[in-house]
Amino acid sequence: MITTRSARLNRRAFVGLIGALAIVTSLPSTAAADAPLQIWFIRHGESELNVPGNPRTVPDAGVSYPLTRKGMEQARALAESLRGAPITKIYSSTHLRAIQTADAVALDHTLALTLAPEAAEIDLGVGPDSTQDIRAVYGELTRKWFIEKDLDARNGTGESFAEVQRRFLPFVREIMNRHALDSGIVVIVAHSATLGLMLPVLASNVPADFALRHPLPNTGIIKTELRDSRLFCTDWAGVAASQFGE
Repeated sequence: MITTRSARLNRRAFVGLIGALAIVTSLPSTAAADAPLQIWFIRHGESELNVPGNPRTVPDAGVSYPLTRKGMEQARALAESLRGAPITKIYSSTHLRAIQTADAVALDHTLALTLAPEAAEIDLGVGPDSTQDIRAVYGELTRKWFIEKDLDARNGTGESFAEVQRRFLPFVREIMNRHALDSGIVVIVAHSATLGLMLPVLASNVPADFALRHPLPNTGIIKTELRDSRLFCTDWAGVAASQFGE
């Protein structure tokens, strides 16, 4: 069989075209490359502390107060719901209930956890076997913090609003800077009071008292994204940003 010079050139052109198409299709789409970084803040599943009537017999730290059976089921359901999400990094509070919840998601994405003591729950100053009602203490503190604007108010040896700001806000801002050029989703698993009170400080489109009107449920997700080096909340446990003012 005789191959002409013209046929050889046409074949080279065809092979070159196929190679070019392969390179183009292997590149990420412009939309994906330009997508802003998302940071999702997730509350842990139900723990022994969340069950009404359960005594607080030891300090809330470390491995105390793990997930209940219901909490484990919630963590598994959370992991399943996030299976297709482009999660690239997971941070977790050092409390066991948060680690257990984060670990369910991490295993599903074959990711390692990064522990963050800065994301721990607010210490309300209610110690083991205290006769104080923790809900009443929280209500009184939030009244002082939001109505009286006394950010240094505290209950006993517990934390003030200002102290929680000083540990949590720099932590999140460091993550924002560290992942500023990334795409996909960074997950932070933490606690209801810490997230509910601190996220409105970080995301200016969320009203300061929003969490008091919309408490974050177990495994509830607050979705934010990075816009011009600032966080913008797009969804608060199913409430869209367009509804924040309602």
